[in-house]
Amino acid sequence: MTKRLTTVLLASWLPLACAHAAAAPACPPATVGVSDLGYSSYLDGGVVRGSNVDVLEAIEKRSGCPLTVRWFPRSRLYAEFFNKQLDMTGASLRTAERDRYGTWLPYTYTRFELVLLNQHAGKFRSLAEFVEHSTARLNITRGIFYTPETQVQLDRLQKLGRLEYVNDYGVVFRKILAGRAEGTLAPATIHLLNQRQFGMLGKMRASMVTESPRAMVGLYVANKVPPEVLQRYADALRSIVADGTMQHLYEHYLGADITRQLFHDGTREILDALPPAQFSK
Repeated sequence: MTKRLTTVLLASWLPLACAHAAAAPACPPATVGVSDLGYSSYLDGGVVRGSNVDVLEAIEKRSGCPLTVRWFPRSRLYAEFFNKQLDMTGASLRTAERDRYGTWLPYTYTRFELVLLNQHAGKFRSLAEFVEHSTARLNITRGIFYTPETQVQLDRLQKLGRLEYVNDYGVVFRKILAGRAEGTLAPATIHLLNQRQFGMLGKMRASMVTESPRAMVGLYVANKVPPEVLQRYADALRSIVADGTMQHLYEHYLGADITRQLFHDGTREILDALPPAQFSK
């Protein structure tokens, strides 16, 4: 399919999706849990902000389904979801355990990066190289899913006394600032906001490592949510990805360069992973 034809089809499909949402029966209110994930979701005073929150607002508008966002510590978020206290989670990597409790709807990409103070940063192409050729210590947070390849290297660091797990990224960066660690492993959405908040922009360097390739991120919708409502969420999310809204939101928080790197080959992989669009009742 040519790019021109794809554009024409999207242009004709998106108005139909919006019209369907407007004509559909009212949705029951839903509660969405989010937690500390940098520019994806963060507390600004008493207000929850971030790209994930903006996506949820767009889903609410396009689906016609009311969503209430609630803030949780990262360690508690999935306990609430598994106990059926939430209808949806915010930005989530897909895991087999989470799949037992809900349906995953991807909408963006992420990549964990090795972030080190400038004096400890080197040309590490992998975490294995970092383990073997550095003495720097990392702090990372509990409740984050890492690839098996990444976890192997983190376990090596822990055995060497160079890794500590803490409760959230705020603690991670406070300890780096206090000289109790030299770096962390985090996506740009997380480490850029924390660097800004802790006055560390320009003092740290991030690099990609082979053990942490780019991965899709999505929302988990609880199994208790009716299939027709799940479909409305999925259709709304598809439209947000297809019309470029997602990339635009990322550019607002992360800038054009980082967004271009994450979406270097477009959004086809994400669209193919979403449930097929469905407009008939």
